Amino acid sequence: MKTSHVGSFPLEYTMENVRRVALDLREIGLDVPPYPQLRNFVDIYMEPLVKRNLVSAKNGEYHITTWPTNVDFFFEGNIAEAEFFSDYAKTLGFKWLRAPVTGPFTLSSKIYLREGGGLEATGLTDVVFVKSMAKYVNSVLKYMERLAYNYLFIDEPILGVLVGSRRLLFNWSEKDVEAVLETVFTNIGGLHGIHVCGRISRKLFNILAESPSLQILNFEFHDSPENINVIDPEKLSSANKLLAPGVASSKNPFVEDLNKVKRLLQTLIEKTKGRVDLVSADCGFGGLATKSGSPLEAYEIALKKLNVIKKAVLEIENPP
Repeated sequence: MKTSHVGSFPLEYTMENVRRVALDLREIGLDVPPYPQLRNFVDIYMEPLVKRNLVSAKNGEYHITTWPTNVDFFFEGNIAEAEFFSDYAKTLGFKWLRAPVTGPFTLSSKIYLREGGGLEATGLTDVVFVKSMAKYVNSVLKYMERLAYNYLFIDEPILGVLVGSRRLLFNWSEKDVEAVLETVFTNIGGLHGIHVCGRISRKLFNILAESPSLQILNFEFHDSPENINVIDPEKLSSANKLLAPGVASSKNPFVEDLNKVKRLLQTLIEKTKGRVDLVSADCGFGGLATKSGSPLEAYEIALKKLNVIKKAVLEIENPP
């Protein structure tokens, strides 16, 4: 089993802090580090769209400006921290690198197509719009692949809302969801994964487990232990999928007990009949905060959580 992290940390966005995270992750021995997201995970990928005047930023919201309807549009520019981390990680000896890219469903849910507010006014309601956004995300993943990232992940927290236990919102179909995922990962090398935080429905698990576009499913289990009940080990096996479990809280500023983390991880290993890899915390640590409000204190706690996860994996794989 390898260890990983979803992406964000509660530090100021500077290249020096990107370097600091890289060194700290090497010290912990994290196997598959992501480039450290020290900016909002939506803003990172929306910024190129703003520069091209496809969307506009107003009071912390994104609104559609113009949108190509008969041509594909692609990622242009660069993501400075992803490029810096890729180059620096090579000097530190990392073999695997994770690219956390915000997915088309979540990006679309942040772009308002009309007035009124709420999800009902966003691009998430328009299947065609989301499919066009999937082509954009595909071009971002190709850019990440060129930077030598070999674990290509999309982060889709909104999917837990779109796909409920009984139905999909906004007249989406399961085939539509799969078509978007297929577009996202077309002609992408490496290993493909998806991260969905919060509670997930059995319907969503089944859609993702049956998707030929994905190899790794990353869900949270510490703060959402009920997710254990939706995991179907037979489906994971028949579809040749791996579960990447979150086993420590990404929200609460306490360091988990090592034995409790080991028990949760062991439960998941047994549940999936060993189909576990890329063990991490539930989500990114960008929102982790302490009573003092100190980002450095929150960051140190985040590192301690990752250290506990690493120790749990080592002790399970190498019992005394």
